[in-house]
Amino acid sequence: MNSYLIPIFGLSLIIVGFTTYTLLDTDSEIQTQSGIIGTGHYTVTVTDSFGVVTAYRQSPNAVLNGGENCVAKMIFGSNGGDQVGVNVCIGQISEGWRYMALDEDPQILLTDKDLRDPADSAGLSGLVFADITWNQNSTGLTTALSKVTVRLANTFTNSGADETIFAVGLFNSSTGATNSMLSKANFTGVLVTGGSDLTVNYDFEIGGGTVP
Repeated sequence: MNSYLIPIFGLSLIIVGFTTYTLLDTDSEIQTQSGIIGTGHYTVTVTDSFGVVTAYRQSPNAVLNGGENCVAKMIFGSNGGDQVGVNVCIGQISEGWRYMALDEDPQILLTDKDLRDPADSAGLSGLVFADITWNQNSTGLTTALSKVTVRLANTFTNSGADETIFAVGLFNSSTGATNSMLSKANFTGVLVTGGSDLTVNYDFEIGGGTVP
């Protein structure tokens, strides 16, 4: 049974505001439209064994069809989102989108449910549970507009052969085969040599203007 739950309802609202995408290709940056109520953004930094930055990339996130379906199912379904048509995000939602994985293939199609060529070097392969930081500029006790920012972060350390990474995906399960990819970002490839670190930060912002 597929896993998709985000256990915190606040994050459910955040995901609704992901930026939508019109055209995704293998070589150029993803073209974006305005977000509904928020925006998502990936930053990728590679540092060598001496801590020197060797590559830096930024990219918006592409929310995939399956991810959008699961957002709707999560919000409007019941009992973990299992009361929805069989063609919409099949399986019960039971985990949050907290797992990052790296891809050697930059191509993104809105119908993708998994990475195309997952990284296979030791330390770069597999899905890794990301740290999360929450920030809010006001509380429910004020009349000021509230803005919430979320950061998911993870550092991959290459302990194997050199590998070039072209994309990163966000999953809600430690097993990619569950077809649980919510979003993906591509960028000009970054070479990650043995002993180097690749750090991924995923930032999402939602809410009104700044507090007066």
